[in-house]
This record gives sequence, C-alpha cells and structure tokens, in this order.
Amino acid sequence: MRRCFDECVARYDERKYPPQIYERLLRAFGAPDIVTDDDVRAALLWKFGHLGKRRIPSHHEALISCIQGRWPDLLPGPAGGVFARLDAAVGGPSRCITISFLLHLLKPEEVPIIDQFNFRAMNYYCAAVRPGWGSRRRPSALSDLERLSRFLSAITHGWSIIDPSRVPLRRDPDRFLLMKSKSLKSQKALSTRPNRSDASMTSTAQGSHGRGGECGEGWIGLPYGGPGVMFHVSALVQHLRESGHPYIIQGQAQCAGAFSAHRKPQSLDFWLRRTFAKGPTSSRLSMT
Repeated sequence: MRRCFDECVARYDERKYPPQIYERLLRAFGAPDIVTDDDVRAALLWKFGHLGKRRIPSHHEALISCIQGRWPDLLPGPAGGVFARLDAAVGGPSRCITISFLLHLLKPEEVPIIDQFNFRAMNYYCAAVRPGWGSRRRPSALSDLERLSRFLSAITHGWSIIDPSRVPLRRDPDRFLLMKSKSLKSQKALSTRPNRSDASMTSTAQGSHGRGGECGEGWIGLPYGGPGVMFHVSALVQHLRESGHPYIIQGQAQCAGAFSAHRKPQSLDFWLRRTFAKGPTSSRLSMT
C-alpha cells in the first residue's frame, strides 16, 4: 500500500468533492442540535457528488427532504444507536452509505466515510494477506462500517510503527482507497475483452496459439480458469509495480477449493485465481 499511496492520493478529484465544503460540514455537524436544512442538503449533495449540478435525481431530493424533516429526532446516543435510528427512518441496505456519512459528520473521529469504493479496496487488501477472506461486495450494515473502521485503524497503527515520520493525514487513507478501487475496477475491465463471446475468446485462445497461450494484442487465455477467461498483460505489469518486485514466482498448486489451501499467496498462480478465475475450485490456472 505504501508504495503506491502518494500516487493514488494525488489522483483524487477535489473538484467533485471540494475539501472546503467538507470541512465546513464537519464544523456545522459538530453542533448537531443547530444543524440546518441547508446543512443537511449540502452534506448529501457533497456525498452524492451533486454539488454544482442544476438537476438532482428525484429520489435523492426525496431522501434529502425526509432527513431534513426527521433530523432533530435522530441524534442522541452513541454511534450504534444513531445508526439504528437513521436506518429505521430512511434506511435499508441501499442507504447504508448515506446513513454512515451522516454519522461520520457527527462523529468524525470515531466513524469513517464508507462507500462501495473504499470497501472494495479494503476487501482486496484483506484477501491479499488472508487467503479465503470473505465479505459482502457492497456495504449494507453497521458491521461493514465497523470492519472498515478497524481496517483504517490498523493502517494508521502499522504505518506509525514502520514509518512514523510519514503517517498519512486523516483523510488520505480514504482518498487512497477510493482511487485504488477505481484502479482495480479498470484492471478487471481489461480482463474481459469487449464485443466477443466467451466461445469466440476460447476459440482464439486455444486455436491460433494453443491451450492457454496468447490471444493477440496483449491478451492471455486461462483455459483452466473457466470458459473464455483471459487477462491483459497490462494488469500483470500493474500488479508487479504495486508489489514492488521486478519478478513473480509461478507458484502452481493443486488446491481445489478455498484460497486458504494455497500456500504461496504472493505467486502468479494465486493472483490469477483470485483476480480472474470463475469460481474458486479451479485446480490449475497456468498460462501454459
């Protein structure tokens, strides 16, 4: 994480999420009893990335109005209790991110910002060091928020031990995870060649270049990873850059089933299984 941290943070788009608006919201929500309707509206528009837009989706407008009308009754108590009241008033699985952001503004030192992006990046790093790691794809409950909070605390604690002179600022880990997640999503998109059926891709992979060989234009087929599975070499190059090593061991292993059975989590074989395989039970994912 440390090797690509500064680069990812630098890509964060402050135009979409203005830091000065965020800091003003923290001050406003620091006195929750006098939070105004305008404060609630500004907070949700910031979180939705709608600041400066002329037209706001109707379902977001309805949500803003609902929270404005219920606000004073939702506040007293510890974080878990406030989350429960917000969830009961305007919640459900699809509202977890919104509820959590309001809770973050009320208790910024205790509750992190959570969204599908930093949650995806958290799962990526946890899976890298804990084979068999399992989690929801998107945050939908208080337990997901608590898990992310522990993860961010572990980052800060570990960093303070390894490199105490460069411990990230409070907001930087969230910015890093957001941009890292978008990078992971781009890599995943590269792994599936557009406008070609699985059958066509499999035929190309096994036909002109043999089983598991190159598929042309930097694409490499993985015949044991599932029908039509392939990846682009640029994804592997990026993985090597982020690992900080100029090489990667092949590490083939016969381990049908969970990742926990794989004894070489830093290997090419493990990376291919985790990133591209369709299903965890493939017993072989060699490119050749």
